[in-house]
Amino acid sequence: MKKPIHKPNSIIRGKTRIKMKSVKSIPEIQVNNLTEYIELVETITTENSEKTILFRGQSQDFDLLPSIARRNSKQDTTELEEEILSEFKRRSRLKIDSDFIDDWDWLIFAQHFGLKTRLLDWSSNPLVGIWFCCSDKNDFDKDGVVYIFVVNNNHLLNRGKNESPFKRNTTRVYKPHLNNERIIAQSGWFTAHGYSTKMNNFVKLNRNTTLKPYLTKVVVPLDIKKDLIWKLNVLGINYERLFPDIEGICRQINHENEL
Repeated sequence: MKKPIHKPNSIIRGKTRIKMKSVKSIPEIQVNNLTEYIELVETITTENSEKTILFRGQSQDFDLLPSIARRNSKQDTTELEEEILSEFKRRSRLKIDSDFIDDWDWLIFAQHFGLKTRLLDWSSNPLVGIWFCCSDKNDFDKDGVVYIFVVNNNHLLNRGKNESPFKRNTTRVYKPHLNNERIIAQSGWFTAHGYSTKMNNFVKLNRNTTLKPYLTKVVVPLDIKKDLIWKLNVLGINYERLFPDIEGICRQINHENEL
């Protein structure tokens, strides 16, 4: 097993010192403004220049589980997932103008429109990650987090060897086909989670002994969320950009009018 990405007490970039602490072997870093966050991202990407770096923003800190497993991670939902995906295909075919190759393509599409799946959203764009950390008004009273995941080649899912998403019992990183506008706008990637018959549950990524050494948790204090959303909007990261459809336009108008 390789060593965690970071183990220092702090990172110094210019005049900025970013304090760090290790929590259950996952480094935890608090940033106090957008500049510190960008400096941290620059440090991690420079240290891992030949690797893929992924970002996942959460409006509060909860375990890294896909939506299908959040109610009860011990429940084996494999058969249920196959049934609901089949029902999604049946109801949506006339509404989807796309040729999907396999169930992976169907899952990716359905995930972006709210179907509960065993996929967990990530982005290769650090600004998208911190936007999702700060955008939920219902959680403005809570600290947010951005998980940063340094991906090695052996973490990647070999789609040719894994024809069905429902036959997996380990977690892998999936680089999807770009089959909808949202996934393109959000620079989307996924972790594809499997139900572990050995552990009798979906293993939380932040507790996964194989993968958690490659994670860093960035804490975003609640009192800077609104300022970050304003600055990200200036940089072109907002509802309308990340949800390039009618819903995104409506949500951006609501946001601009504080509704």
